[in-house]
Amino acid sequence: MGLQEKKAIQAIKEQYFNDYQKELNEVVGKELPIDIQWGTFNNDLNAIKFIPSVCLQRIVNAIKEICSDSVGKEAIQESVQTIVVHNIEQENAEANKSLVFDGGVFTIRASYGGHHSGFFNDLQIREYLENAL
Repeated sequence: MGLQEKKAIQAIKEQYFNDYQKELNEVVGKELPIDIQWGTFNNDLNAIKFIPSVCLQRIVNAIKEICSDSVGKEAIQESVQTIVVHNIEQENAEANKSLVFDGGVFTIRASYGGHHSGFFNDLQIREYLENAL
């Protein structure tokens, strides 16, 4: 990973990540860590730049919707222990992206720097989780 990518990651951590994490924890009513696998972003500066708007905001929005009533909030509190984010290659991203919920870990694999078909929107994340819980 080059210097530009490292600086972009640091800026996201300092300017955005803590606010999104805090908002998510408040919505859920417990600590629900988001674990971004920064190493999967390799040298994809474009994907790194889209973490706040395309990744974090969509996760928070989806979980806000689920937690909008006590039944959904309780399901998230009891079932989801962590959220793990992986970036995948842009090539064939639509076919290779995935949402997996297993053993309390919600894993999102998507391409954040390419075409919108390579990542998940709020509704897709929410519907997947609602069906998995």
